[in-house]
Amino acid sequence: MTKPPIERFETPNGVHIFRLPLEVFNGYIGMAHLLLYEGKSTLIDVGSGYSNSPADLEQGFAALRNEYRLDVSLSGLDRIIITHGHVDHFGGLRQVQDIAANAIIACHELTRPVLLKHDERVLLAKAGMDAFLQRAGVPDERRNALMNMFMLGKQAFPVMRVDETLHDGDLIDELIQVIHVPGHAPGQVMLLIDDVLLTADHVLPQTSVALAPETIMPYTGVGHYIEALQRAQSVTGVRMALGGHEEPMEDYPSVVQGTLDSAMKKVERVLEHCDEPRSIYDIACRIYDSMAGYSELLKIEQTGARVEYLTQRGYLLIENLNELETQSNPKLTYQRV
Repeated sequence: MTKPPIERFETPNGVHIFRLPLEVFNGYIGMAHLLLYEGKSTLIDVGSGYSNSPADLEQGFAALRNEYRLDVSLSGLDRIIITHGHVDHFGGLRQVQDIAANAIIACHELTRPVLLKHDERVLLAKAGMDAFLQRAGVPDERRNALMNMFMLGKQAFPVMRVDETLHDGDLIDELIQVIHVPGHAPGQVMLLIDDVLLTADHVLPQTSVALAPETIMPYTGVGHYIEALQRAQSVTGVRMALGGHEEPMEDYPSVVQGTLDSAMKKVERVLEHCDEPRSIYDIACRIYDSMAGYSELLKIEQTGARVEYLTQRGYLLIENLNELETQSNPKLTYQRV
């Protein structure tokens, strides 16, 4: 794996944006973004705190000092914004919040619980996932293995600081516009700085992000995701979009349209496999050639999210509804209306 170089962008109003690559997990690169404006420094996301991520963040700041001759440091940060509550974006806050003791730490209100009560979020997610896998019809022996994989690396984080709660439409420092885009994560935000848009994980040039049903975590799911993509389409005048992973996006509108088209095609594909009563697990096995490893869990989750979307909108009906009268959490089967 070759880590990409630091990249520099400048907005029409003179905001300098530095893209810092971090190895957030072994072989997996995420991006932190440092904004410099009016003598202030704001860091967007902090990496995972795992693998080489902490060292990469420190080395990124060192490179800015040595190669760009900038007077920047983690300890001198004015603000830290966490785009959403996934560990590859917030996990490094454990270390950074102590180094950047004077920085204001900000996140969306639906990300607050992840930072303030991570142990609670882990237990709720565990209970929600186990109940979902039962309803999805996953065989017991597979469900136990999948739950073990789901909990891998989900140890609780210590309480982290949240000094500022963000809401959709907020304007930070009269410069950074907050755009709430739930779906991939409940409190995910994009940040618009002049004509540069930081898209977090909502819009990426190569990847359609993982989705889970709202029954596992409220404010996720396909419905919120599609609505947020439509909202992303309404953001105009974007010269450059920078995601939390992968390369910069010069043609932002076409990337958003392609992402939305792909999302709808995946929903339609699930609907095609509901010509007779089938469980979520059965549908996933029909759609995907391989069901093994951690990807099996993601495939079941995403199939479940699309079944949920179709059921919420009346395109699918629960065929064995009577079993809900006699069982607390039965395997459900769905059929196209």
